[in-house]
Amino acid sequence: MTATPARTEPVVDEVSRGFQASDLALIAVFAALMAVFALIPPIFTVGAVPFSLAMIIVLLAPLVLGSIRSGAAMALYLLVGVAGLPVFSGGASGPAKLIGPTGGYLMGYIACGLICGAVMTAVVARRPSRRVLPVVLSLIGVLGAVIVHVFGVAWFMVGPLHLTLGKALVTTGVFFPWDLVKAVLAGLLATAVFMAYPRLMPRPHGARK
Repeated sequence: MTATPARTEPVVDEVSRGFQASDLALIAVFAALMAVFALIPPIFTVGAVPFSLAMIIVLLAPLVLGSIRSGAAMALYLLVGVAGLPVFSGGASGPAKLIGPTGGYLMGYIACGLICGAVMTAVVARRPSRRVLPVVLSLIGVLGAVIVHVFGVAWFMVGPLHLTLGKALVTTGVFFPWDLVKAVLAGLLATAVFMAYPRLMPRPHGARK
C-alpha cells in the first residue's frame, strides 16, 4: 500500500504556483498601505522631494511578499495613481507624477520589490536563526533603499531637473540616512510578521510540512 505524501506548506514562490486569492489580497493590501502612508504629510521637503513615510512600506513589501507580489503591489499603486486617484505624496495623481522630479524614485519602488523580494526568498528559504533573521532582513531593506535612491539619482540627471551627478547625490543624500533607519524598521517588522505567521516564510522546493 502506497503512503499518502505529506502536504507541503504554502511557499512564497509565485512563479511556480501562480497567483491565488490570498496573493491578490496581499497585493491589494500593500498597495493600499502605500497610498495611506504616501498621503501622510511629509515631515520636511528638500526642493521638490518630500520626506515620505511610504518608504517604510516600499521596503517592507519585498521582505514579506517576495519578488513578484511586492513588485505587483508597487505597480498597482502606481497604476492607480496614474489613473487619477490622489494616492501619491501630497494627494497628487496623474501620469505627470512619473515624469516629474521624483519619478525615478517611483519606478525604483518596483525594482526594489522585484530584486529585494527575490533576495529575501533565496535567503530566508535557508531558514536563518531567529537571532540572524532580523539582521538579514534589515540588510535586504538597506539594499532596497540603495536601489530606490539609484533610480532617483539617475532620474535627477536625465529627467526634468537635469542635475549633475554631484547635485543629484547631495539632493538624495539628505534622505538616505533616514531611509536606512526605515530599512531597519522594515526588517524588524518583517521579522515580527514571520514569527507570527511562519507559513508566510518561503521554503525550499520540495520541503515538507
